[in-house]
Amino acid sequence: MHMVRKANKDAMDPALERELMTELTRLRDELCGAAKGFCVSLDNRQNLGLFRIFSNISIDKWRAVAKRLDLTGWLTLPIDRDIYPHLTTLQESLERLAYESEHDALTGLANRRAFERTLDLEIERARRAKTVMSLSIIDLDHFKSVNDTYGHPVGDQVLMRLSEIINREKRRYDLAARIGGEEFALIIPGAGQVKTRVMLERMLELISRENFAGENGENFSVTFSAGVTSFRGTSDISVSELVALTDKALYKAKENGRAQVQLAPLPEMETVPRQSLVHANEKKFLFTGKK
Repeated sequence: MHMVRKANKDAMDPALERELMTELTRLRDELCGAAKGFCVSLDNRQNLGLFRIFSNISIDKWRAVAKRLDLTGWLTLPIDRDIYPHLTTLQESLERLAYESEHDALTGLANRRAFERTLDLEIERARRAKTVMSLSIIDLDHFKSVNDTYGHPVGDQVLMRLSEIINREKRRYDLAARIGGEEFALIIPGAGQVKTRVMLERMLELISRENFAGENGENFSVTFSAGVTSFRGTSDISVSELVALTDKALYKAKENGRAQVQLAPLPEMETVPRQSLVHANEKKFLFTGKK
């Protein structure tokens, strides 16, 4: 005589349960470190409630899992169909605001805030793992003349086209950012100066082939200049110092005739003395042609 065990309607799917426990463990370790039990006590003056939505999970299923796994510190809130759309709208709004806070409105690339945060993380990762990373700063040549001659809407078209080329030609895990009016940056983990230079020269060739039309129908083309610095993780360097070295290489590209990529000395071989940084008036002259 065979007996059939009745399925427990309150049991959670094993795969979902494993995923839940992995997420909770990772969250606990990140937030609390050695203080297990999600930071031990609720007697502190500062407490934080975290909410996560699980679809198709009943309160009875949660109670069964919480009892078995001793998840007594977690509060649950059933959400019916009438409430859920409002929470979804709120979540979408928060995600949109988070995106807009770190992306350039015109080009869709990362903005300077996201660039500096990512560069700081990549410098630290390179330092810890002793791996190479590269930074490039790109500046459109004579861009002020483009705006003055053909109008700002046309100038915006140039910026958007260059951003499309950069975004298409970079690797998926590289970060492309617009960090100034006509200034862009690329953070390239795991690549040295040679690979980075090849990538940038390909971008330069592509943008120089583009034909743009002014407001009166006249055609023109553009180029850019770029500086590249590679960091091998064997010395201490700050975000501002790495940017300064890259900016110095960009200055050299402008000085040598524009439409080219210049490599900076490795940070391990050169510090950044104050007198080596480009004076604001000199930079303005080289980039815009005006004193």
